[in-house]
Amino acid sequence: MRSKAAAIAVLLVLAVAAGSFSACTPEVTESIDAVRGIAGDAAGGPEPTLTTEPSVAADPSPASPEVQSILVALNGLHVAERYSGIEYNRNDWRHWIDVDRDCQNTRAEVLIAESVAAVTFALEDDRDQCRVISGRWVGPWTGAVFTDASDVDIDHHVPLAHAHLSGGWDWPPERKRAYANDLANPVSLQATDSSVNRAKGKKPPDEWRPEDPAGWCRYAADWVSVKRKWELTVTMIEVRALEDMLSTCDDSASWGLSGPPGNR
Repeated sequence: MRSKAAAIAVLLVLAVAAGSFSACTPEVTESIDAVRGIAGDAAGGPEPTLTTEPSVAADPSPASPEVQSILVALNGLHVAERYSGIEYNRNDWRHWIDVDRDCQNTRAEVLIAESVAAVTFALEDDRDQCRVISGRWVGPWTGAVFTDASDVDIDHHVPLAHAHLSGGWDWPPERKRAYANDLANPVSLQATDSSVNRAKGKKPPDEWRPEDPAGWCRYAADWVSVKRKWELTVTMIEVRALEDMLSTCDDSASWGLSGPPGNR
């Protein structure tokens, strides 16, 4: 056993010495190979192969221009903890109102704008001929189709109670009313399945998101759009949830029913 170890030691010395030359003679090469063979036998198996080239991880695919612009907008939002200097009162956020005095209030305007078929109104003798009663709406987060307007809620995409905690509590009544009836930004108010809207409630993205990941990109993009327009704050956990949803925007299907922002 000692003679075998001594032989290994001698051969190792020869191998190290051989490394100091720019080229190995055939004899030295054979000695190095012998050392490797003996060492492998002594260890009970072949010597592991070492690689000198480092492994390079594949770079992630760059975000599309649409997603990059959304991430820039998200990065520009003010980060702060949710806070309210006064208690939330839904009545302070007056809706639905008839801004343009055409007898159709904000709810009716959204139902008309988002119906994919002609809408019908209540009969004149109902004294409510400006009220939409039927049309064809597609739930943005489920794809469910509705024809009865009573099955559809108009969702404040960033809920009123959440807007209150994100800086809106300090707004004057006029600004709260404008937010609650924002028809200028199409994503502020959305015709949504009643059941889904009520399940969402006032929850932010770190507490609720569409069950189908195909809707995550649109949901996150719309959330950022509303917060940016109204200069509402975000929390860090909220930002992380939005970034997580935006990271799934790898193709047009990830934008749900509507496609990227440019298609809406």
